[in-house]
Amino acid sequence: MKTLAITIVTIFISLTSSLGQTSKDSLLVFIGEKIEVKYTPEKSLSDTVIMGKDTVITVGISLDNRYRAKYKILQVINGSFRQDTITFFAYDHYGEPAFSKFKTVLLFVSPHKGELYHEKYQYFDLYLTADNKWASPYSGRYQNDYFKDKVSVRPEKISFKEEVSSPISHLSEDQRKTLFPKPYFDIKNGNAIAIYGNYVDDLVKLKKQTN
Repeated sequence: MKTLAITIVTIFISLTSSLGQTSKDSLLVFIGEKIEVKYTPEKSLSDTVIMGKDTVITVGISLDNRYRAKYKILQVINGSFRQDTITFFAYDHYGEPAFSKFKTVLLFVSPHKGELYHEKYQYFDLYLTADNKWASPYSGRYQNDYFKDKVSVRPEKISFKEEVSSPISHLSEDQRKTLFPKPYFDIKNGNAIAIYGNYVDDLVKLKKQTN
């Protein structure tokens, strides 16, 4: 009688990017304009591999949602990509990726087995400045004590072409102070208006230093 060897079912819960550690040359960093971000469930969650007399069954279950994103490339910051549009997969534990809520973003993408994958949760929403450069409002990464001694860049005053603001009336006083601290934001009429931020070059440095 043949013996069946069944491996333990492995559940993969990914809360950080499985592609987070990549070489500088393989990481594609670009300014992208959203075309489409669409939910795309996994095609298969199981594999069966037969090895001699034993049958090995391995089941991988992802608790993340998979999305297929298509973006227009406005500028490549690091890496090489010849096309003017890019398609990649993004995984998010909480639902639709946060970066998809913004029109223009600085994104970090890595190759893996012939596909491109978004570096999980890594992005900066971007806005044009008065001098037609791209910048992002003050980042909460500065508030993480773990990275305090590693961060060399500092936020600076940014003159955005159009007001960059977020509604805060639904937030508690503590949440407002944490998410939109002074003097980096100006609080007016129930909105936090961005006063400080960083340009793209410093955003890339900030990402590397807080990764």
